[in-house]
Amino acid sequence: MQPNAQISEAWRRAAADLGIRVTAPITVEVGSQETAEFRALVHDFGGPMGTLVCSMDDSSPRRLGDYFVSAVNPEVYQNYDRQTFVDALEDWGWFGKDAPPTWYRGISPWG
Repeated sequence: MQPNAQISEAWRRAAADLGIRVTAPITVEVGSQETAEFRALVHDFGGPMGTLVCSMDDSSPRRLGDYFVSAVNPEVYQNYDRQTFVDALEDWGWFGKDAPPTWYRGISPWG
């Protein structure tokens, strides 16, 4: 499996384990007739539209409208590690309309 596909799979595993909503992979319009593929859309985190996840080494846009975009290290995010993914989600912040998952503390591990 290619690293980009592994990143998508890792986010699907995170969704199942952490009880979050993830669409992986996802294609998003970036212009009137242009699209870009991202490894995942993590709903409810990072901003009102969610976080688009791309690999640091791909050509996906780093800014896209109201989405938060996170370029992740493929060596770290191609395999699901609960604490690593929780740390990223804590850093991005909760923006969902309902209550956050029970594991969410709202404290960035890096801030």
